Amino acid sequence: MGEKRDEELKYLRKELLDAYNNDLKKCRDIPELRSPLIGIADVLQAHYILADYFTDVSAGVEIESMLAGLRNEDLLASALCRQTVSYEGKQKYTDPIDICSTLFYGLVKDHAFHDGNKRTALLVLLSQLNNYGIYPKNTFKEFENLVLAIASNSLSTKYNNSWKKFKKQEDPDIKCISYMLRKLTERKDRSFHLNINMKEFCNALEKHDVRYTIDNMKVKLVRTITFVKIPIKKYSYTIKFYGWTRPVEAKMARDTFNALHLTEEFSSFKKLVQGEKSLYAIINQFEIPLRRLKDE
Repeated sequence: MGEKRDEELKYLRKELLDAYNNDLKKCRDIPELRSPLIGIADVLQAHYILADYFTDVSAGVEIESMLAGLRNEDLLASALCRQTVSYEGKQKYTDPIDICSTLFYGLVKDHAFHDGNKRTALLVLLSQLNNYGIYPKNTFKEFENLVLAIASNSLSTKYNNSWKKFKKQEDPDIKCISYMLRKLTERKDRSFHLNINMKEFCNALEKHDVRYTIDNMKVKLVRTITFVKIPIKKYSYTIKFYGWTRPVEAKMARDTFNALHLTEEFSSFKKLVQGEKSLYAIINQFEIPLRRLKDE
């Protein structure tokens, strides 16, 4: 996870990278917070990537006035430690969705940052769900509504039908959030039951920004992606060409998806082949909700 963080942070503007490093130095390490749990550096990364995106005059989008940076390191630690809270040696939250929900709630409510708390919480939620192999459905407005309900203490009214299922239980807000997240997400399915020929296979890849060329009985594949502020990335892979109507074997398909970094972006191979949106595409489309979630 550290290598991935370094890769993404190197694109930050210098003043924001310096601010990130200064904030990281202020915070004490919490050894218990190891992936798939979210640590301090993970949240700071999400916060500063968002700050960079929404305040960069060169990005070609409307810029904002955003006071980036950590307001209180103890409040951030408090939100993060919700993931590992225990009583008499027993973990309070063990289900991945519950862990994501309690951290999400803490980041929204604790206001650890000067600005951008709600949007930071949402981006961290999407990242942690992905760590657990859980993918958001194409329901952007519902995620935005959930953040706003947490921030305004209105889960019990805006989600009354769901909240009342848990009102007599401990932590009804967290249980309500978990209940809603289960409706808004789907889990990873890595089974492969596709009957697909080479032409259909290449056509499916084209839907995900993969270009292919035939050269000397080989198919050369190149995928180009963009992700919010991160510059274009390219991945290449070559497979043997036996003819357009020949079936594609499961191993070839899996190896291709892995090499082009498509596997981790879809909840199932079926959805990948059917042309549904990748995780990158989904999160890119969260720009509008993230923009609306500016802290008042």
